[in-house]
Amino acid sequence: MFNLAQLSKIFFLSILIVFIVWVNNAQAVTVNFEWQGSTGYKAKGTLSYDEETVPKIITEQGEGTTNYVDNFSISIYNSEDQLIAAYDNVKNKLANGKYFQLNFNTQTKQLIGKIDVGGESSGEIYLKGKVKEGLSLFQVTKLNSDMMLDQGSGQIKMN
Repeated sequence: MFNLAQLSKIFFLSILIVFIVWVNNAQAVTVNFEWQGSTGYKAKGTLSYDEETVPKIITEQGEGTTNYVDNFSISIYNSEDQLIAAYDNVKNKLANGKYFQLNFNTQTKQLIGKIDVGGESSGEIYLKGKVKEGLSLFQVTKLNSDMMLDQGSGQIKMN
């Protein structure tokens, strides 16, 4: 039979195994999306979050530590399908843009509402608008004004 010391070790190891299995079962979710403008520009990206900790609606805005989004990246392609820009707006729960804005329904796995993602500095490109109402792709000029490159209906394909 087992003595008290052996039983204590077995109990401790059992608890440790249960904890390790529980930690490893955290569900990281990655969702891909794509938007296409009326003249052929495209924006493709990914959004990831921990399914165990999110509310129904994720809202993130501005720079600094995010509430729920772990990573968010976006790549911009011209009408010839050539990559012209790529941004990691959120990396390891840290948003790096003061204009960054994103809303996401975790139950339907859909981007919703207002978004502003991509670059912010001169020469950079960003996607902005309201999902399902109208989104536009802009490039920031040296004068810090916005030059529209493309626009579309606001429909974003999720996969």
